[in-house]
Amino acid sequence: MKYIVAKIDNEEVVFVFPRTVDHDRMAEALERIRFGGDRNWERKLHSTNEGAIISAGFVDNGTCHGNSETLKLKSRGAVDSKLLRVALTS
Repeated sequence: MKYIVAKIDNEEVVFVFPRTVDHDRMAEALERIRFGGDRNWERKLHSTNEGAIISAGFVDNGTCHGNSETLKLKSRGAVDSKLLRVALTS
């Protein structure tokens, strides 16, 4: 699986999705869901703004690692793995 972490309402939220989906496509889909698609908006994936994607990579056996070539972002390893574990148990 792949994953991205976004900052939403001042919280870091992890999204896990199939490897067949590019990281940048998933980020764009989440941005449209979060902010709507009927307005003229500029994509700012690397900012600290609401909804910003802050890390991305792959999930294997509950461990986050690697990087996203399309977003040019790295996994935060143990930090993202812990975030994933908390999300799965809450």
